[in-house]
Amino acid sequence: MICILEPEKNRNCKFINIFPDDDVEDSTSQQQIEDIYGIKIENDAIKPKIICENCENALSGFVEMKKRSAESVMLFILLLIMRPKTITEGDILSFLSDESEIDGFSDDSDADKTWQPLVINKNTAYDEDDDEEEDNGFEQVSDHDFIEDTSKTLPTLPLHNQPQTPIIVTITSWAPVPFNGIQLPDQQYGPHDFKVIESASSYIKKYLPDSHFDEAALFTNMYAMSKLGKELKTCANEIKVLYGAHAMISIIKYPRIHMYWQRGIQFDLIAQAITRDRFFLLRSCLHYVDINNRPPQADRFWKIKPIIDSVRNACLSIPRNVNCFSIDEQMIPFLGRIPYRQYVRNKPRPVGLKNFVITTSKGLVLDFEIYQGENTPLDRSLGLGPAVVLRLAKTIPEHSVLFFDRYFTTVPLLDRLNAINIKATGTIMNNGLKNIHFSEDKKFKQGKWEELTRSDDKIVAIKWKDSKCVTVLSTATGAEPHTMVTRWSKSEKKYIEVPCPLVVKTYNQNMGGVDVCDQQLEAYRTWVKTKKWTLKVALHFIDLSIVNAWMEYR
Repeated sequence: MICILEPEKNRNCKFINIFPDDDVEDSTSQQQIEDIYGIKIENDAIKPKIICENCENALSGFVEMKKRSAESVMLFILLLIMRPKTITEGDILSFLSDESEIDGFSDDSDADKTWQPLVINKNTAYDEDDDEEEDNGFEQVSDHDFIEDTSKTLPTLPLHNQPQTPIIVTITSWAPVPFNGIQLPDQQYGPHDFKVIESASSYIKKYLPDSHFDEAALFTNMYAMSKLGKELKTCANEIKVLYGAHAMISIIKYPRIHMYWQRGIQFDLIAQAITRDRFFLLRSCLHYVDINNRPPQADRFWKIKPIIDSVRNACLSIPRNVNCFSIDEQMIPFLGRIPYRQYVRNKPRPVGLKNFVITTSKGLVLDFEIYQGENTPLDRSLGLGPAVVLRLAKTIPEHSVLFFDRYFTTVPLLDRLNAINIKATGTIMNNGLKNIHFSEDKKFKQGKWEELTRSDDKIVAIKWKDSKCVTVLSTATGAEPHTMVTRWSKSEKKYIEVPCPLVVKTYNQNMGGVDVCDQQLEAYRTWVKTKKWTLKVALHFIDLSIVNAWMEYR
């Protein structure tokens, strides 16, 4: 018997019938042998189709290697998906056209002794250390360079009818070069244009118009009738007296509310305007909506939504110029049961509702958003803090400058604000900085700073040591020109001059707007004990209306 594949070599080997039965699925096909060896096998059913054992092993190995080749192609595609690299169609075609284990396949006896393994360029290899994430910028790359992607999203692999153009992946780097900042908007302390000063009550009416008192009187009477079974017969003027009495209580403080009507120490401005029993009855029945007809899809604060909307609309009507604004948290204090009660550490009143506020650098409230958990109308694609900033930034003009603290600051947020022509400055925690490497804190001396600017010259990161190290991100201001600040030196036991970067100085000057508002509220807050959270929130916005009206009047 002679092997049909190697008739001259394998005469003394064990022979195998490769086409024994038509129903055997694993037998090597005649077409495979003809395609590999380029021979024509006679299609004669009488003559046995036999090959030697060596050739049978070779054919079996070929089938196995063909399967392995398909797996290697799939592995390559998986690597493209899993590894953040820039891949072109040319790279894929080059990979498929490279020599593989299939090309020149033979058994061990016929192995090519001159074959060398393919050497992969180190610059294009998929290393284990290439997973570090960088911030997004824009930089042109070569068609054949493999560039680290800066995001954790999976890249899209071009497969079907995609144009033969390279995928441009953005990369950024940070270098110790000075940052080219902008000129901050003028604070406009004066002189101001001539303006007619209206009466103080007219400013209050912007926040609490007559229609608000009419509705409050109507729904208060409805609530009293449904709960008490008798008419309260209040009116808009009496609701105004109730508001005014609470305003006076916030200024002239007695230990107990009933003492304002106590004989001998009574406060005449309140005692002569409204009786004690009437005051407590009105306060317990005060309502702004019909509680028996809750509107569909109403939020948890629907009972006090009219007064919230009234105050917010007045804040939104305040004229806005290109200026410096600050965003921060404000607490509506309440210790009882209340929807979405929060605890914010280091606040003077840490328990209550959380209110996100945007103000001018002087403390004038321009807009706010009460936190309602997942029901808060925010786009959280960048996180809660950045979502609040983007929501409140919609109400200020372009080319303004925002200031906020580390609760809100992220690099993607500054990029998003920069895209809508709003500059920003904010402090940030060290764990929020990726691929921004400063020296260790112990290597900093008081007054020393490091400045790292991103490659696209749009964001600067500055780390400065005062009593402790602080890191600031900004798209508006760099470190120079720096100023000198006075600090107490424990070692020298005297005041010394310490260099301070310009970005820290501007941050300290413009960040405290919400703190100024809180300071004014706390000085004259209507602090009364009550178990009704609706009354407590309503009193907060009454106080906020008075403070904001006074700032406008001033």
